[in-house]
Amino acid sequence: TLGGSEADATLMLPSPFPKDRFKIMIAPKISTKYKNRETSYEAVKEYILSFIKNKVGNYFVYSPSYEYMNRILDGFSYEEGNVYVQRQNMSDKEKENFLLNFVNNPKKTNIGFLVIGGAFGEGVDLVSDRLIGAIIIGIGLPKTNFASDAIALHYKEEGFPGYEYAYTNPGMNKVMQAVGRVIRSEDDLGAALLIDERYLYRQYRDLFKNEWNHYSVTYSPKEVEEELISFYKNNK
Repeated sequence: TLGGSEADATLMLPSPFPKDRFKIMIAPKISTKYKNRETSYEAVKEYILSFIKNKVGNYFVYSPSYEYMNRILDGFSYEEGNVYVQRQNMSDKEKENFLLNFVNNPKKTNIGFLVIGGAFGEGVDLVSDRLIGAIIIGIGLPKTNFASDAIALHYKEEGFPGYEYAYTNPGMNKVMQAVGRVIRSEDDLGAALLIDERYLYRQYRDLFKNEWNHYSVTYSPKEVEEELISFYKNNK
């Protein structure tokens, strides 16, 4: 897309950040495909609670849409923490005030419910323990739309994988941007949970295998809890 070719030189360098300070987990037992979403809400809530309840801290939960986020929030409660919710069309001042809730060394857990690809998906630098964990629900795919369909058709006619160019790659880019909010300095420590069965599909796994090849697969909220207990114990 930028005018390069396979003959051009490329250089890929591994991240210098210590892998043992960043825990990546995939929860593939849940499908957030549109046809399966109705049955996913309660299970996702259990995963969220298992992720946040063992360590006081600041967390972001990214949903695939405002509709999905509202369904997750319906009946969600966590008495030990504060819940903050991204609203549509927030002003710059409102966004700034939203982030001020996520302070260093919090005495109580703070949970931000956000929409992936939105105002808090990139360009947010919450260094140190201002953010120690992120949950990504779904794979960030854009909704089917005329512009993306046109892009997909164009690249398909040019002999390239059109759907990947128009949907898969932009979606996974949103995911990687969101996960990247957790580690913002060389001294950070944190974890991320990716919820969706498709993260183990080859076409998605290949997009993050270099950056996140140390991920673990968790098949229940209990396993998430156990993995995090061990992770924080090893990083005291």
